[in-house]
Amino acid sequence: MPPPGTQRTSPQSGQAAVEAALTLPLVVFLVLGTLQLFMMLQARILAQVAVYRAVRAGSLNHGSCLPMTHAALVTMLPTVTRTDTGARLAEAFSPRRHNHFRVRSSSGDAFNEPMIEIVRESPDAGWAQSLEGGEDLLFDQPTNNAGALRARTLEIRMVAWYYMRIPFANWVMSRMFLAHFQLQRYTATNPLMPVQKRAAWYGETDDTIGRDRWPGGDLGDRMVRWSNQGHFVFPIQVSAAMRMMTPVMSEYFQGGPACSPHGF
Repeated sequence: MPPPGTQRTSPQSGQAAVEAALTLPLVVFLVLGTLQLFMMLQARILAQVAVYRAVRAGSLNHGSCLPMTHAALVTMLPTVTRTDTGARLAEAFSPRRHNHFRVRSSSGDAFNEPMIEIVRESPDAGWAQSLEGGEDLLFDQPTNNAGALRARTLEIRMVAWYYMRIPFANWVMSRMFLAHFQLQRYTATNPLMPVQKRAAWYGETDDTIGRDRWPGGDLGDRMVRWSNQGHFVFPIQVSAAMRMMTPVMSEYFQGGPACSPHGF
């Protein structure tokens, strides 16, 4: 028995401290990761609205890239800054009107990349460029020809680059995404389980991040490059189609099916 007045130290208290230290990273990630995941879900919903607004703007403006890009940009702005008033919306849109998103990582590396990228699947760019008189003169003529109907349907696919901002969660989720899509292995210490000194994060899945031809290049290659620079970005891919409400004009398809990611 210990002498009267002395305090007994239970060995269980030390064990609890060790267990708490081991589980703390996981608990922190569950909180921050959940917040980041719901923010990404919000961005996904906004991207679906943005691509609809973009395809509608294009159908009203002869398939032009500029109104499509601006319509999508305005819709995606709440993912990067406040736009709850007209003045704030104008202030947010002005520096990004040419589709530039600028931010610096904690290491000081600059990120100056497009917020969105748009590719027109139809009408066919070659057909649009060859239009006599530079305009679809048979736009108002009724037809049951499948090829003609497709030529007069604006179909686009869009990628919206979502910049993850929640500390710690963005780094961990970026490593998870790169491993899941088999873009980059992660074999260092598991940040969620420090006792695991050699993690084995690499997806065994047929999922791909999207190998389609995008204006800025391969999505996976850019994710890896930006992640190595401290920029944790995820591409949200959406698509939409709508019947053209104005005739296609060849001048808007001279650059091919893709809309320029920077400038117009």
